[in-house]
Amino acid sequence: MTDPDRAAQLAVESAGDYRWFETLYAEASRGEAEVPWHRARPNVLLTNRLTTPGAGRALVVGSGYGDDAEYIRSLGYDVTAFDFSPSAVTLATERFPDIDFRTADVLAAPAAWSGAFDLVYEAYTIQVLRGENRATAIKAISGFVAPGGTLLVIGFSAKPTDDPPRIAQPLTRVELDSFGLTQGWVDERPPNPEEPPGRWHYVAEFTR
Repeated sequence: MTDPDRAAQLAVESAGDYRWFETLYAEASRGEAEVPWHRARPNVLLTNRLTTPGAGRALVVGSGYGDDAEYIRSLGYDVTAFDFSPSAVTLATERFPDIDFRTADVLAAPAAWSGAFDLVYEAYTIQVLRGENRATAIKAISGFVAPGGTLLVIGFSAKPTDDPPRIAQPLTRVELDSFGLTQGWVDERPPNPEEPPGRWHYVAEFTR
């Protein structure tokens, strides 16, 4: 039997150490836990926003089991996707062999990725980091975007009616501004019926 609350337990016990993601994905690969954010399909906020065929190189941050990366590839991009968890990368590679999946840490990403991607996509990754790691990740992700490129960021937005976060801490508007790119818009969406009550989302787009 799997434990649906295992992710929240690991997040609390980690005290900000994000290595717990590999623990969860490894347990899930053995059938001992669930990955609660995995839907076996791309994020609807991504598919609603990114609809036209594209070209060039795309980078997916915190790619998990790869569904969002595969959707972006289907639009015509040459996709590189990475996750901190080797267990997640192993399964993603099995599911979508046409994508270049890597095991990597956003806080220590390869120098060759700097300014190398026409599209960079980040969803719900920064918000699980704590302290200085958040600012470091924001700077790194912004740095992946090539001149003329686009950064798409999706996450939970804080509302007064929200339940206290168990895993994610929503980015503030100040943090969104700190990407240091030209901000096209920030679109706040009402609660998704698949998510806990009171949980709003934002979709932010930036260009360099």
